[in-house]
Amino acid sequence: MLMADEQYDDDIPKEFVTETPCPSCGEPLYFIFYRTKITYEEAVEIETFFCKKCLYKSTQIRQIDRQEPKTLVFQVRNRDDLRTVLYRSPEARISIPELEADIEPGEISTGEITTVEGILSQILDKLQLLDEEDASPEDLRAIRERIEGIIQGSGELFTFVIDDPMGKSRINSGRVITLKHEG
Repeated sequence: MLMADEQYDDDIPKEFVTETPCPSCGEPLYFIFYRTKITYEEAVEIETFFCKKCLYKSTQIRQIDRQEPKTLVFQVRNRDDLRTVLYRSPEARISIPELEADIEPGEISTGEITTVEGILSQILDKLQLLDEEDASPEDLRAIRERIEGIIQGSGELFTFVIDDPMGKSRINSGRVITLKHEG
């Protein structure tokens, strides 16, 4: 393993055979550990287990550096704002209060680079998975039509919020309000 003060990306990662059996075929898994720097996240550790026989692979990326927790608030005013690029770090939560929409980070969330419109599209995709136990068909249809209208340029104003305990999320707009968490 590399120590925190050693150089990143200097050595090509080496693979090591483990005694851990592959969950798919039972052959021994190989392991690769690598520390590097990536955009937005800076220093990360990448751990990969893989099987040479059946090509099973499991990768985990861990962020090493943290910043001060913060909340980013962006008022979406027009269709151009939908194209605003953002980075959501792995632990960040997104909410759009006017739509009563929340995107919680998952256990294996790796973060993402997308746009405001990309997030709205993700919400539309998730609505397809809901059924009548989650909400009435009329309510689902109404929210779907509302989001589709926003994407098509209806001009509906809304607030886009990223709450990030890691402090690494970004919204690429000069109109973003950054709130530091009290701690």
